Amino acid sequence: MQTTTLDTAFLEHVTGAADVHVAAFLAGHDDDVPALAHRPAMARLLDLVTVFSEPGSRFHRQDHLGVAMRGCLDRLETLQGPTGLFDGTNLCSPPDSAFTLNDACLALRLIRGMAVPDPLMGDVAVRLDGIIARSVDAMVAGGVHTPNHRWELCAALAQINLLQPRQDIGERIGQWLAEGIDQLPDGMYSERSPLYATAVTNPSLLTIADSADRPDLLDHVRRNLTAFLPWFNPDGTVESVFSRRQDQWMAFGAAPFLRLYRRLAVQDGRTDFAAAAAWLATLPLHEPAKLLALSRLNPWLAGALPGAPASDFGRTLPPSLMPPEAALESCGAYRFRSGGSVATVFGGCDPLEPGVGSGLATNPTFLRFGYGGAVLSDVRLSRSFFDLGPFRSQQTVRQDGALVLAEELQANFYQPLPSGRLRADGIYALEHEGRFSAAMEFSARPADVHRLSTRMTVQAGDGQVGLDVDFEGSRTAFALELTFPPGGVLTGVRPAATPGTFQLVAGTGTYRVGGDVIEFGPGLPADPDTPAAYNPGESYRYLGGTNASSGIKVYISGWTSGSRRFIFRGYTLAG
Repeated sequence: MQTTTLDTAFLEHVTGAADVHVAAFLAGHDDDVPALAHRPAMARLLDLVTVFSEPGSRFHRQDHLGVAMRGCLDRLETLQGPTGLFDGTNLCSPPDSAFTLNDACLALRLIRGMAVPDPLMGDVAVRLDGIIARSVDAMVAGGVHTPNHRWELCAALAQINLLQPRQDIGERIGQWLAEGIDQLPDGMYSERSPLYATAVTNPSLLTIADSADRPDLLDHVRRNLTAFLPWFNPDGTVESVFSRRQDQWMAFGAAPFLRLYRRLAVQDGRTDFAAAAAWLATLPLHEPAKLLALSRLNPWLAGALPGAPASDFGRTLPPSLMPPEAALESCGAYRFRSGGSVATVFGGCDPLEPGVGSGLATNPTFLRFGYGGAVLSDVRLSRSFFDLGPFRSQQTVRQDGALVLAEELQANFYQPLPSGRLRADGIYALEHEGRFSAAMEFSARPADVHRLSTRMTVQAGDGQVGLDVDFEGSRTAFALELTFPPGGVLTGVRPAATPGTFQLVAGTGTYRVGGDVIEFGPGLPADPDTPAAYNPGESYRYLGGTNASSGIKVYISGWTSGSRRFIFRGYTLAG
């Protein structure tokens, strides 16, 4: 590997954070080791090995860490099943075991790389070697159940092959990689998830590239990181509304991206990645001891960033990460910046034929708008149409400088069965008709169809967003839900029926944080038959669940007839 100038300031920063992290769990949590699952037990052991073997750490060669290390090893050996795999929610899971084994391999590589042998580390290495050896047969033969698991499994196998070489390991890695990396045209992986891009797919591809001599895999990581560049937020999060995994419901912290951008910024000499890495380094470090371990094993990660020195980057988002427009077409996600505002439009929900479930993008938030410290985190549209839930765009297109999001819902009333389908016992096929299931053989019945079409036209520019909502079909109630974080000041609204919710019935309302203001409206007259409330749909409520957003809610309610126009505008108070 080509050498590079070490960034000693960065390494000191990471080492200090790793020491604080280790000191915290040694002081307050070490007694919980007998209750730890295998992944956190191994993560803790890796942290301990890292600081013990790091000359710059205050824990360097501190033998009192041996008690904690042996406790973690005891726990891991207890949890390792007869096949060599670890149990958890997914029993005898090769991919879940891969997470633990990847960390085990990192720890063993650190120990083997120590310039001066240490008796304590020798004992740890022997036991880690045994844990890894017992897993190999099952890891080579094992299967997966999510897209990213393939690459985590391959990463573990690639590291195992460095430490305990076997011909069938390389063959198995080749078999998985032959499927191709699941990367969409705009650079997102098929799960469209920043959580899994940072926790699994990108780190795994880097590990496979380095450990199995597959440098071609780095291009996938480069494309993914390039795609994410415009989607970071000044508050230290990254947009995730378009994800197909659980982070679609989260404000996902951006810190885990640091090691990815830093590695390739140094390796490729990319100043755009360096700007992202320098900004990310101002956030609290994610897994600092593991970051230190990886920096020891990969000189690129510990190298000096290209371009301007890190000290030239402040805590504000670098201009290179704030282009006027950005799009992830395959995800139906778009971002616009103008006049100090940022608008994010999402129209890429997956079809719900199989129902709401894990692995689908189903977040009904179609618009976010921010101006300085004032944030409108979620704009959603709820309709009282056969309990089918909120608006989720089925089609998103660009049209005359605007984005058009569209959805058509259908619900049926069913007529009597034809005479040829009648049964004397009155027992008919149990079928699901799109909303619910019943033993009525819906597919054989004539139906009276009710439809509701909703069309959203979003125009962003000049520090504001115009939203035109057009309805066609059934007349029913709707509620436009605006969600704001707690802590700001609302004006122009009145309390609604549910505590903590409000309604805009005329004119415009405002939400202010400091001197930053978001103005929204106009409101619509209150009507007892158009309630100011959000309905997640029967698929959630039947199970007592919800997909409601968190925060302060303001509703604008009305009827699904004709068109409605709403404006969201940001400005700063004078003085």
